[in-house]
Amino acid sequence: MICRTGQRSLVLRPEGFVLTYDHHGAAHPVADATNAAGDLRDLPVDPDVDEPESPPLRRPASRWPRIAPRVVFAVFVGGVLGGLARYGIGFAASPAANTFPWDIFAINLSGAFALAVLLVLVLEVMPPTQYLRPGLGTGFLGAFTTFSSLATATDQLLAHGHPGLAAAYAVGSLIGGLAAASFGLVCGRAVSANRHRIGSAVRGSQ
Repeated sequence: MICRTGQRSLVLRPEGFVLTYDHHGAAHPVADATNAAGDLRDLPVDPDVDEPESPPLRRPASRWPRIAPRVVFAVFVGGVLGGLARYGIGFAASPAANTFPWDIFAINLSGAFALAVLLVLVLEVMPPTQYLRPGLGTGFLGAFTTFSSLATATDQLLAHGHPGLAAAYAVGSLIGGLAAASFGLVCGRAVSANRHRIGSAVRGSQ
């Protein structure tokens, strides 16, 4: 480290001793290196000397997300079961051609309601879990509900000359989905509040 004081420069060597250089360039060792080194803390550092950069404390985070195989498997199993459930309902209660597609309408609304309830229960009622929300939320309900079937049914109604029915189905699905999700949040929070009320009563009785 080099510090300048008037006509002299002080150089602190890595070996622990200090040299002073006058304006003629002559070096003069300092006897008491410890005191001199302590005095150097209050002196300005030569801006022309580059200080070594400290190494980073950690490696930069990877751009790629970490994938947990068990979570992916939970999503896969839930998706298979949700798709089979939707297919079974559509097969058992298939509406007549060019009529209101009640099967997909009911599936999407019930799925929106169930997803809202599930999220509240997972976040506020149930103990922490790693697989419930990916398995049931992303997997099962993600495959159970279907936006593609909504778009396909709307297009088929328009193609067969039923624009009013197509508009009612599309708008009803959007508004009904929002209403079902809101009702699911209310129901889930009611369950959560009742659970906390019971827990507080039990703790108070003890």
